[in-house]
Amino acid sequence: MADDPEAEAAAFAFGATVRALRVHGGISLNELARRAGVDPAYIHRIEARSGKRPPVPRRGVVVSIARGLAADARQTDQLLALAGHVPAALLELGGWDNTLASVAELLTDPSLSGSAKAEFREVVRVVARRWARPEPKLE
Repeated sequence: MADDPEAEAAAFAFGATVRALRVHGGISLNELARRAGVDPAYIHRIEARSGKRPPVPRRGVVVSIARGLAADARQTDQLLALAGHVPAALLELGGWDNTLASVAELLTDPSLSGSAKAEFREVVRVVARRWARPEPKLE
């Protein structure tokens, strides 16, 4: 992986996100490993900030780690995407479509400023909230 900077960056981003979700959830490394059904040393290597990380895991392992983290659907999709897998939401949609392609093209357009991209993201969030399902109320 040392010869592939993109793979190294993906592994680092995936590991950093796993660690952030684990710490935020108050889950120990050993507990996450137990819940995910993997060796604690594997989780440790995934989360490593330096040194040799394993390549990003297979889809099933990513899903197991997400379950172990009690990740919601959006967090699980984030982990899948960081690991180079198609997010479940996209699979449920039936794959790529022109609307998603347009959004992705705008957000990756180098001619747009950061503030323009931020404004576009906010507009998309506002529109998405218009049709979002209400969250169930906890009683």
